Amino acid sequence: MKEKKRRTEFIRIAEELGLSFSKKADRAFRKRLKDFGRFASRGGKHRYHANIINVLRDNRNGVEMVFFECRQRWGKSGAMDSVFYFRSPSMNLPQFSLREMLPATQLLLGFMTPNPGINLNNHPKFSEMYYLTSNDEKAVLKLFDDKLVSFLEIQDGFHIEANHDEIIIYTANTEYRTTNYRPYKRIEPHEFKQLRSRAIDIFEHFRA
Repeated sequence: MKEKKRRTEFIRIAEELGLSFSKKADRAFRKRLKDFGRFASRGGKHRYHANIINVLRDNRNGVEMVFFECRQRWGKSGAMDSVFYFRSPSMNLPQFSLREMLPATQLLLGFMTPNPGINLNNHPKFSEMYYLTSNDEKAVLKLFDDKLVSFLEIQDGFHIEANHDEIIIYTANTEYRTTNYRPYKRIEPHEFKQLRSRAIDIFEHFRA
């Protein structure tokens, strides 16, 4: 779908759902994203800040929700991905990153980085599905109790990062399991409503 047509579709969706729409993200919001590993800096520059588009916002009951698309750059090329952002003053989550990943890839990443990931020994299915990292393992192990883990084990197609009162939920390219290794996916406008509902459900489970 051409970019102009995508933007028109998201404007229509925003009007239908009572959301605000912006063509690009403002500087204040881009600055907030820098604490997430997904948006970590390389060479002093944040990888996505100049490439955040199709921003839909909602503020209800003290919760800020923002949907946006961002360009993931590798060298001189890049692909657009879709992200749901939530912020709630009632949350105080430990920093963590939860990425859907094949066990073999988890093992390889563990060898390549100083962080081998956190293994939930009582939940082998979860540990096979996800690569979990944090700078506060004790707090994360307390957060990921049986109820939350059981819920996440039946989810499919999302990566999650959190930091205090903020959480981002972004779409995983599940095809990478067998065909390639691009771990993110850009959604189509017609998928927005369903994926937004699922993202809200995930957010509420972490806020509970």
